[in-house]
Amino acid sequence: MQVAKKLQLAVLVLVLSASNVFALTWQEALKVAEKNNHELISAQRQVEASEWSYRKAMSVFLPNLSAQASIGEATARASSYGLSVTQTLFDGTQNIYGLKSAYADLESEKASLAATRASVYYDLRSAFITLVIKQEQLKLYEQLLDQREENSGLVQLRYESGKEDKGNLMTTQADEKQAEYDLASAKRDLKLAKLKLSQLLKREVDVVEAAGELKEIKAADFAGLVKTAPDYIIARKQLESYELAQKESLSGFLPSLSLSGSYRKTGTDWPPDVSSSKSWSLSLSYPLFNGGSNIADRVIANVQLDQAKEDFAKTVDDFRYSLERAFQDHQDALESLDVSKVSLAAGKERAKITEAKYLNGLTTYDEWYRIENTFFQTQKNLLTSKQSAYLAEAAWHKTYGGYIQ
Repeated sequence: MQVAKKLQLAVLVLVLSASNVFALTWQEALKVAEKNNHELISAQRQVEASEWSYRKAMSVFLPNLSAQASIGEATARASSYGLSVTQTLFDGTQNIYGLKSAYADLESEKASLAATRASVYYDLRSAFITLVIKQEQLKLYEQLLDQREENSGLVQLRYESGKEDKGNLMTTQADEKQAEYDLASAKRDLKLAKLKLSQLLKREVDVVEAAGELKEIKAADFAGLVKTAPDYIIARKQLESYELAQKESLSGFLPSLSLSGSYRKTGTDWPPDVSSSKSWSLSLSYPLFNGGSNIADRVIANVQLDQAKEDFAKTVDDFRYSLERAFQDHQDALESLDVSKVSLAAGKERAKITEAKYLNGLTTYDEWYRIENTFFQTQKNLLTSKQSAYLAEAAWHKTYGGYIQ
């Protein structure tokens, strides 16, 4: 009875301990990263700064209003106050293109935020997948160690009965030691994988759930994906900035026009009430000669625009290639995973048949050993192929600025 009670207590403790383990899902990881990731927060702040820069660029179209007041005494007391206002009517289109340039910068920063989010979520997905695989790898290596121990025990019995030689026994014992090392190494790898994901999320992670189902992509609209990708938008907005700068360079050849007015009241007391004055003026300015700097600015802007067009064309070509390469890598990884699954099924069946033959003396130790090791390797290969397929899927989505939902 005492033994039974102790066993029941032990089982209860294990159940309670297991219930406290929090298995993080991928959707939960996304939510945590959105709140905690430093890169995302920094990129969001940059967008906010660009929004204010755009608002600031609008201020040049509004009048400048200032107020003045003074009071003092020299030979007599004097005081005054007044208001003045200045409105730029035309400045050679500099303000217009400045505003458009600020808007292009804002759109570029928004695209940069999308690119940063895709990159951060790819790193997060990679760490998440690595932890999933390491969890499965630990279970596999525990099973392989059990199998190696059984094989070692089997060959030990056959050696003691004179059916196997000492070299075969030592080989299986060495494999058992290797399996012990693999398991210990897998535990260390699992610990590192937990640390990596925990650092990305800025919270402790112990267990994660399965990574979800891999989805095959039959076809992709590469032309459409190119034009909606954050990297393309950033490059396009950079080109647009050079186009606006080239247009703005014409301002050096155009006049500027402004209107100003003021109201002033003076006196000996405060508030002053002796006299008041009003004035207004319309000013026109035209640069007749400024040393040729406006001409140089125009030439520089034209050259920089031509260079930007070439850079943009190359960027689009490179991006299109990267997109199709990522798509192909994804397809290759899925097909490789299918091959690994078929190989595993075949290896398992061959191992089962060969083990039965070996136990009945119908095949040699070398044949049994070779097929057994092949089966073990196909199990490891399946995990590697599975990880590669998940990472290739994540890389495909990252390339066009998306991520696994």
